[in-house]
Amino acid sequence: MNSAHQSIVDKFFEAYQEHDINKVKEVMDENAKWIFMGRHPLAGIKNGVVEIVAFFDKMGKIMARGKPTIDKLIVCENENYLIECIHSATNSSDGSNLDHHACVLWTFKSGKIIEGRHFFADPEAADKYFTEVSK
Repeated sequence: MNSAHQSIVDKFFEAYQEHDINKVKEVMDENAKWIFMGRHPLAGIKNGVVEIVAFFDKMGKIMARGKPTIDKLIVCENENYLIECIHSATNSSDGSNLDHHACVLWTFKSGKIIEGRHFFADPEAADKYFTEVSK
């Protein structure tokens, strides 16, 4: 059984996959922020639904090339937050791969996503990978 916040995240990804911005806005605040930590070309703060969707588009293309496996190790939530601890491994034939642990912290207010933030267990490895695949 999904939790309330997990259901919102699931609806976000469903709307994103359909590229239906209106449906995305039903579960994500129009002024939401997405923070992708690091010192690489993809790092930084994405402001608003349009920038966040564009970021997910870039990441989707990169990750599709890497044919990743993603395992959710732990998912938990409280009144305002959901955290997903994941293990990701890419399987790119060009040898540029990442095998890492990360956490995604989702923040909610009034039933909508207002922020997302990635934390990498090995930030240097993530920086190296995302720099290589962004070329």
